Amino acid sequence: MSAAPRISTIIATHNRPQFLQEALDNLAAQQLLPAEVIVVDDGSGPATQRALERWQARRLPCFELHYFRQRNSGPAVARNRGVAASRGDFIHFMDDDDLMEPDALRHLAAALAGVGGAAVSMASYALLHHGHGTLPQGAATVAPAGGDAAQVLAAMIAGQWFVPIHGYLFTRAASARMGAWDPALGSQEDDEFLFRAALRGVDFIAAPAALVYYRQHDGVRRATPGKPGETVREGLRQRLHDDLVMRERVFRELQSCAAEEGQRAAFQAWHQRLVERYAELLPELEEEAWTVLDWLGVQGLPQPARVPRGDRRVAQQVTLNL
Repeated sequence: MSAAPRISTIIATHNRPQFLQEALDNLAAQQLLPAEVIVVDDGSGPATQRALERWQARRLPCFELHYFRQRNSGPAVARNRGVAASRGDFIHFMDDDDLMEPDALRHLAAALAGVGGAAVSMASYALLHHGHGTLPQGAATVAPAGGDAAQVLAAMIAGQWFVPIHGYLFTRAASARMGAWDPALGSQEDDEFLFRAALRGVDFIAAPAALVYYRQHDGVRRATPGKPGETVREGLRQRLHDDLVMRERVFRELQSCAAEEGQRAAFQAWHQRLVERYAELLPELEEEAWTVLDWLGVQGLPQPARVPRGDRRVAQQVTLNL
């Protein structure tokens, strides 16, 4: 690609106007600026739009800034709306509190230079505890894992794969191949999104020089069981349900092409993690058949109580072509 790549950054936001302004400041400081930033307001109060207008008046941004507002529907719906409105060669997702080093987008895009088709570059990351907008010096970083497609998928299945969502840059072809974010999942929707990339032959390309920050906050995060409106136990049940739904989808896809045995060790590692993480819930849940657990149980592994499918019928309304 001879001209500078056009990056569309999509920010899903909900009632965090100060963090949103910091994220926009961070984007405006990038050495490779996005061509457009699409902010999708997921049902916030009026303070979010006012903050965006103040920021725009103060910064006169050097990228196109688009604002959409929707009723509160979750980040998956917001991201899907942003993708539909985007026009860039590359797709970049951010949460409203995400931060990056000024050269992060430049390194992520450079890793995709000359790569045709469906690919995603991935950054290193470091933890950022508290703080507002100021990037730490000398933070301990975690480099993106390497490996071929089977190794990437194995790490994902086992629960040993993590890069914050803003640490990825997707080609337009990769986004099209992966399809829409799944709004039926109440948690871990980014994990499911990346599972589809691994299953559908998207190339994962490490860009270790790119550094993004995974911000840690006091109090309850959206991904933490016990977020507003639910008890901790309800949150854990939702996460357990979504964890099982994702691995069931992956297992069935591998089974359809007789490839599941190659990932047995990864599924075993995930199963052990599942038992350790949700041990207090497993004995209480009703019996329900899960193909992947039946398959693992044949090998004599400790078998947790079955988990009810619950609202899986809702998830089936979203066509993912897995």
